[in-house]
This record gives sequence, C-alpha cells and structure tokens, in this order.
Amino acid sequence: MKIFKRLKRGAKAAMSAIREPVQIQDYIQSQFHTFMVSEKRKLMLTGVRYYEIDNDIINRKKYRYDKATGKRVEDDSRANNKLPHGMYKNMVDEKISYTLSKEYTLTCEDKKYLAKVQSALGKKFSYKLLQLGYEASNKGTGWLHPYINEQGDLQFMICPAEQIIPEWEDNSHESLKSIVYFYDEAYRENGEDKIRTHMEYWTADGMTCYTQEGSVLFLNRQKSFDDYGNKISHFIANDDWTSWGKVPFIAFKNNLIEKPDIKFVKRLIDGYDKSRSEVSNYIEEIRDLIYVIKGYGNADQEEVRQNLNSGILMLDNDEDEDNSASILSSVTDITAAKEHCEQLKRDIVEAGQGVLKDLDKFGNSPSGVALSFMYSFMDLKAGILNLQFQNAFEDLLYFINVHLNISTSEDVKFSLNMNMKVNETENLQNCQVAKNLGISEDTWLSKCVWVDDVEKEKLALAENMAFQDKVPIRGITDE
Repeated sequence: MKIFKRLKRGAKAAMSAIREPVQIQDYIQSQFHTFMVSEKRKLMLTGVRYYEIDNDIINRKKYRYDKATGKRVEDDSRANNKLPHGMYKNMVDEKISYTLSKEYTLTCEDKKYLAKVQSALGKKFSYKLLQLGYEASNKGTGWLHPYINEQGDLQFMICPAEQIIPEWEDNSHESLKSIVYFYDEAYRENGEDKIRTHMEYWTADGMTCYTQEGSVLFLNRQKSFDDYGNKISHFIANDDWTSWGKVPFIAFKNNLIEKPDIKFVKRLIDGYDKSRSEVSNYIEEIRDLIYVIKGYGNADQEEVRQNLNSGILMLDNDEDEDNSASILSSVTDITAAKEHCEQLKRDIVEAGQGVLKDLDKFGNSPSGVALSFMYSFMDLKAGILNLQFQNAFEDLLYFINVHLNISTSEDVKFSLNMNMKVNETENLQNCQVAKNLGISEDTWLSKCVWVDDVEKEKLALAENMAFQDKVPIRGITDE
C-alpha cells in the first residue's frame, strides 16, 4: 500500500512538472549565458589565477613593424622577461591565517543545545571555514550547501562560486529566492568526447535539474524524480521528500560589496610585474643601450640589431669613413626603477589592507603598540570578514535546527579568533600586572599567549595551589 501511494504521488508530481511553465527554462538559460560572460565571473576567475601566480604578465608580448608588410608582428628577438610575483597569494594567505587558522568559538547559555550544534557541525567544520575563507577572498563569496546524506546525517558541501547564480529577494542580498548551480559532465557519444552541462534550479520548495546539450536545454527527469516518479525535493524524512523551507545555500561573503580581494590590487600588481620585468629585460638585453654605429654601410637597422645580439659587428674598411661603435646612453634608470617598485609594494599593501613589514621602522622585536600599528589594515579587513561570517552562521543555524527538529533555540554566538602576533615578554608582564590588580582569573588567562585552554589552565593552577598548601612554610624538616 505504501509503495502504491508513493507511485500515485509520483505520477501527480510528474504531471505537475510537465505543466511547469516554460518561462523557468528560459530564465535559467538566460541567466546562465549572462553569468558566463559577466564581469563578476571574470573577476572570480582572475582572483583564482592571481592566487596561483598566473598573472597577466605571463601573456605579455612585444611587437615590431615588419618593414616588408607594414604590419605589426611579434618580436621574438627582443628580451621579454615575464616575472609574475606572488604578492596577492601572500596577502590572501596572511588574511586567512590571521582570521581562520585558530579554532572558532561558539558560546551559548544552554550547554546541552550548544553540544548538539557542535555535534551537527562536526570536527572538520573548522577546515570548511578555512575553505570558505579562500573562496570568499578569491571570488567574493563562498557558498556552503547543507544536505542530508543517505545515513541521515547533516553534511556540508562547498560549491565553487563561479558555478553559482543567485537570485536575491532583496537589494541587501540577505534572503535568497533561488539558486542555479551548474556543472559539466564529460561523456562519449559515437566515439566522440562531449560535454553536457547540468543546471540545478534550487528554491525553498525543492530542486529541478535541467541539462543542456549543445544549444538545447531540457528537463532531466532522472535527476529530478526518484525511482517511484516522485518529484525530488531537498531530503527524505519519514519516507517522504521534504524541503528545508529555505534555499539550502549559504553565502559567506568577503565584504559588504561581495568583491574578491584581487579587485583592489590587480592594477598595482600588474604595474609591479611590468616594472620588474622591464628591469630584467634591461639587464639581459644589449639593445637597452643606445649605440652609435659609424662606417657600417647601407645595412638596415634590423640587420645591425641582429648582429649586435649575436656579438659580431663587422665595420666597413673605408679610409674616408670614421669607423667606430660606441654607447651613447642608457635607456633605463635602475635607481628610479627600484624606487618605483618599492613604492608600488607599499601601495599594494595599503590598497590590499595587508600587514606592514617595515622592520627598519619597528625593529626586529616590535612592541605591542608597534604590532598593533603593523596589523591595523589587517584588523580592518579581518573585522569585516568576521562580521560577514557571523551573519552566515546565523543562516546556517536555521538548517541545523531543522535537522535537529528544534523550533525554538537559544542564541549561539559565533566568532573568529584572530591570530595576531604579539610581543610575548610584554604580554606576560601585562598579565602579571593584571593578576596583581585583582582582575579575574578568566580575563587575564584568556589574554595570555601561553594559554590555549583557559579551563585546563585553571585546573592546573588549582592543583599547583593545593600542592603548595601541603608544603610547610619553613620547608621539610626531619623530626
């Protein structure tokens, strides 16, 4: 009887899907084509490229005009060093290490509920946050997809932002209306390798999959219906397909404008790459010097250049001509180029809100005040990321509560613990002063860089105190 009912529901769902408006398919196809060529997606891919140090300078070419054709052609005879620098990668790694390398903190008055939340998140959620941090930094937004596996456990999947097309209900991008998640599948047909694109349309009620082969988009029944013909929703509960009640995708944003970090430093990094490459060209290539050639006959300039590069230059033996070759001047000012590159480095750190590393100003062992100044830009960027991740965690709690079947719950405070470098000697002195002033043990222990777990440290202190109470004031004496 149960199977018959499921088959009956499946038939109704299939008929409903067949009558589904064609406008949805048109919408999905239109959004897909628009997104694929959008500046937003290009910027995401650029962020990934620059993190992998695949900078634009790698594709740089030099040209000359062909005297015979009058056309511009690539000049392979000239030095063309392409020196990409990993400044962007270093800045992203610094940011992620600063904000996400330490364990996150959850606090709640209801300890039993907090334990359930921590159990639902699992032991590897810190690593998920780390991945989301990289996604958000390089692409503007990291997308987390909660789902229920076959064993009934809550799981989380990170979906690449360049494969997500969100539709928001509001201008502030706080509530999702739908998500199009697309991915490619390779297959063989008639001995040829081909690619089809699956487009999953997620709403608060369920998911419908469409597949595009060539220019044709059609409903994929195999991915949209189960074996009984029932329309797939979000997950199965009590033998029935059930929805989360919300679109099961959570946006972990990089900043308020959802832009990747590369947006703010790309042109400066390109300028730095170009300047360093030009200096390298100058050092390598002899033609960066201006030569005065006398007595070389009627040969054209290109022939003279080629002979200079080969190291062979035969002058005409004409007694009436002044036969000589001399250097007139240098094109590149190395000192000016060096100063320009140093200024670009400082500009990149400032624009990218990185860590100031002017050790000549702060010394090899900066004080607490100096370290705060060095990390001032990073603190601004990390504070914004922390706030964005706190908002995303509030959305995540909704799905955890649905999974736990909890309608009302206590507030859970989520926070990232910054991994700021400190002057240890100064920190320990300050903690001792705080202790002597009577500040609570929890407070000064939480500020001590040598303490990882305040509760464990308090137990250790209590044990030490108990041992000291057993030792006589004048020491141990023989009776």
